[in-house]
Amino acid sequence: MLCHVTRPDSVVMEVEVDAKANGEDCLNKVCRKLGIIEVDYFGLQFTGNKGENLWLNLRNRICQQMDSVAPCRLRLRVKFFVEPHLILQEQTRHVFFMHVKEDLHNGHLRMGVEQAEELSALLAQAEFGDYNQNTAQYWYSEMCGEEPTPDIINSIVSRHKALEGVNQASVEYQALQLVSSLEHYGVEWHWARDAHGQRLAIGVGPDGIAVCQEDFTLVNSISYPVIHIATQSGKSVYLTVTKDTNDSLVLLFKLISTRAASGLYRAITETHAFYRCDTVTDAVMMQYSRDFKGHLASLFLNENINLGKKYVFDIRRTSKEVYDQARRALYNAGVGDLMSRSGSSSNRSSPSRSPSRDNQQDDAMDCGSCQQSRALQEKLQKLREALLCMLCCEEEIDAAFCPCGHMVCCQGCANQLQLCPVCRSEVEHVQHVFLPTCTSLLNLSVTDNLHQRSSFPASIHRELASPTDYDHKLYHT
Repeated sequence: MLCHVTRPDSVVMEVEVDAKANGEDCLNKVCRKLGIIEVDYFGLQFTGNKGENLWLNLRNRICQQMDSVAPCRLRLRVKFFVEPHLILQEQTRHVFFMHVKEDLHNGHLRMGVEQAEELSALLAQAEFGDYNQNTAQYWYSEMCGEEPTPDIINSIVSRHKALEGVNQASVEYQALQLVSSLEHYGVEWHWARDAHGQRLAIGVGPDGIAVCQEDFTLVNSISYPVIHIATQSGKSVYLTVTKDTNDSLVLLFKLISTRAASGLYRAITETHAFYRCDTVTDAVMMQYSRDFKGHLASLFLNENINLGKKYVFDIRRTSKEVYDQARRALYNAGVGDLMSRSGSSSNRSSPSRSPSRDNQQDDAMDCGSCQQSRALQEKLQKLREALLCMLCCEEEIDAAFCPCGHMVCCQGCANQLQLCPVCRSEVEHVQHVFLPTCTSLLNLSVTDNLHQRSSFPASIHRELASPTDYDHKLYHT
């Protein structure tokens, strides 16, 4: 089966999958081509028969969800927006930026004048590089809904000039930081009608549900804790909300089709689970329906048979679990700088940098220095792994099991064990020990190699002087 997947920058990717492949097979191939490990933030969208935007259920077969039109036309979209500092990969951050940029050009995100000026300059720097009066373009009107005055244009130009020399990765990070502070960042909109037939925009976001009029004027804001239950019946979605007086209020939303109603119901449940829960419960992961054949097979053969199962939700991890899994995957892959921020160097060159200058710098680097740098990086990696707790992979080893004497984990993990994970002997007590820290060992390595540092690249100097900080910043709940 051939799938045409359109990225947020309108580039179409061709992906070949099996005729009975699930949606996650296609998404994994797309992300593998883009070099993305943080797959759980993304999803694949398609357009329904009535023009509604629908998410492909990644746990079900593609052929069961889409019309039999070849090739399948899908769109790679960010399904769960998180804060920029929680994105570990530059490739992931770039797709986030492209998605946000597309929403800005379509007028889906509105902001104040000062924010629009700053964001216009950042977008121009990311796309055109340093300021040039012949090539600079700004998208102020799409953000504020009005044409900019000469004073606003001059302000944007001055902000653009101030960004001279800033590389593309840094600009994208700054733009995402600015956009993440907006009110409707990460909100997915669904069009519906209330019980009186009034057209509404239902926004499902990290903190709750926003009910707005057609012009996005807020009518009602519903936080997740006050939602008692959400149900779907045909084209309608019902929300049972608990009021301050402990009375229950049922809100009705009528959508254009049954699939659109299912999409709203899915969005409410999955968004709540992703942002607000520690783990995705079995009640969510195991919700499914069966077709006729599967129902007969479950009655006469085995009720646990997978034949004909169609899962309602495809979420498997929460924001905490996605961050932790990606962090471990990058660490196991030997990626040292897991938290590359706006000041870090980028693999993608800034648009203002000339390739010839980069080539001259590469040619000037001595081959022996490169080999020494790689050797030092390997030593640094081995030192980190040797002193890292084998259980949580976060803290350094600082505990010994008595009486066996094995030291393999931190004190927090050791206090939870009754048997030694190495020899399986019973642990009588845990002794706190003081091993050389990663910082002291790395400083010792630097002292032994001071005569070589003059030829090392600047990035290796920074790595030696300051070991990577594996701080575990989690999304707030």
